Amino acid sequence: MALEVSLSVRNLLAYVLAIGTLSLLYKRARRKATPPLPPGPRKLPLLGNLFDFPSSFEWQTFQKWGKQYNSDILHLRAAGTSLIILNSVKAADLMEKRSSLYSGRPKFTLVNKVMGFSWLLPFMPYGTAWKERRRHFMRHFHPTNERGYKGPEFKYTRRLLLQLLEDPGSYMQHVRHAVGGILHSATYGTETEPFNDSYINLAEEVSEHLSDSAIPTAVLLDSMPYLLPIFSRILPGSVFKKTRLQWEELISRFRDDPFCSIQQLRMAGHAEDSFVLRSLEDLGAAKEDMAQHAIIKDVAGVVFIGGSSTLNAVLHTFFLAMTCFPEAQSKAQEELDRVIGRGRLPEIEDQPHLPYVEALLKEIHRGYFFGVLSVPDHNPLGIPHFLEKDDEYKGYHLPAQSIIIANAWAMMNDEADYPNPENFNPERYLRDGYPDLSVRDPTSLAFGFGRRICPGAHIANSMLWVIVASVLSTFDISKPIDKNGVVIEPSMEYHSAVTFQPLPFRCAIKARHAAVESLIRADVATFDLNE
Repeated sequence: MALEVSLSVRNLLAYVLAIGTLSLLYKRARRKATPPLPPGPRKLPLLGNLFDFPSSFEWQTFQKWGKQYNSDILHLRAAGTSLIILNSVKAADLMEKRSSLYSGRPKFTLVNKVMGFSWLLPFMPYGTAWKERRRHFMRHFHPTNERGYKGPEFKYTRRLLLQLLEDPGSYMQHVRHAVGGILHSATYGTETEPFNDSYINLAEEVSEHLSDSAIPTAVLLDSMPYLLPIFSRILPGSVFKKTRLQWEELISRFRDDPFCSIQQLRMAGHAEDSFVLRSLEDLGAAKEDMAQHAIIKDVAGVVFIGGSSTLNAVLHTFFLAMTCFPEAQSKAQEELDRVIGRGRLPEIEDQPHLPYVEALLKEIHRGYFFGVLSVPDHNPLGIPHFLEKDDEYKGYHLPAQSIIIANAWAMMNDEADYPNPENFNPERYLRDGYPDLSVRDPTSLAFGFGRRICPGAHIANSMLWVIVASVLSTFDISKPIDKNGVVIEPSMEYHSAVTFQPLPFRCAIKARHAAVESLIRADVATFDLNE
């Protein structure tokens, strides 16, 4: 009997050993069959690259690693989360050509769960709700439909010129109001008041919270929610000081209140033309369709907040660049004087005839990325994408459930596309005074990739051109001089977050010629009379 038990145990051990051996051989064979992961910093057991992951100016570190490992694609792992860094346009093409795999979003635990912004289009998962909202946006803001924003665009630009004339020292505040006024008027149809518009202030508050909370480091919370107490010490305290009820109240004031105001104005017959009004009228008999109301509110919110933070960042950098690079400013002004003259202000029809101004604006976009200003675009890494299934690239295995980060800063600093990328050089986009179409347009990289590309890029580009051309046509921007005659150098420092804003800096803004004041005042009066 003892012999039989011994044989049974021996047989069991042999069976277990055989199964274990076969399992080991299978895993080894599978590892050999699976391509290697992209290169990257050495990973620690369990923690991976958690301590390697930069907490600020991540794009520069990613570019440095790319050069170190001689690869335009990198792999990091942080406590179970796999991250793929794309450092080149060619690598980022994955999100274009394989968009069905790369159009998802991470969970965004902090933004969606803690703060409650899961309704905001950029943070929505790819699916039915996202598609409905994007379709609704394109129906009303299609590139061929300028009805919704062209009028406010020129109206608030002219007002901006008048404000710069009367109070040049507050130029950042004036730019903020002009951008907010255009977007608010296009979205809700109501006026905004300089220095005292509660909705612009509210939108700015929401934008700051989102900018500080949607940084790539924060996506690590998706797989490590237990690290929330640690992140509450790393990220700005304002994000964690609000209770859930306070976040809900903030979102209601931002998303629901302006929509309800337009509904009331519409019923009273006083609502002005706007995106929200046209959307409500399109509903017809379905006036109380709550699902459609939610779509309208969501799209209105993203139009305002998505545009205002980005455009303010670009325009503030425009003023900084013109302060630092007077030669480029002079060349743009010479072209404006030659094509338009000094008897009127720029119109959108002038754009094709002003190639240097167009090139200047392209370099302003890329200018976020060059070393002189030591700051990237309004969003140097974009909002991370999410890889739904296993994929391969250049012989590397890209694991499913990976966070995909496109390093637009590295792309904008690619010497193959932009020789001497550290230099501010609008001429790089020109050949013999005409647009050089062989040079990559930086705006093709500044608004995202694949199905997640910003649907309002055409609106942003139009607004930026009108404002930049109008300001250059009427004002000289330069470094200020203190009371002792000493030139004040701008700091060129930026706030490191998803949306990059220059830290406040001083510049001198003066009318270019004697006729500027009468020209601006006459144009503003014309717009007021036509209302």
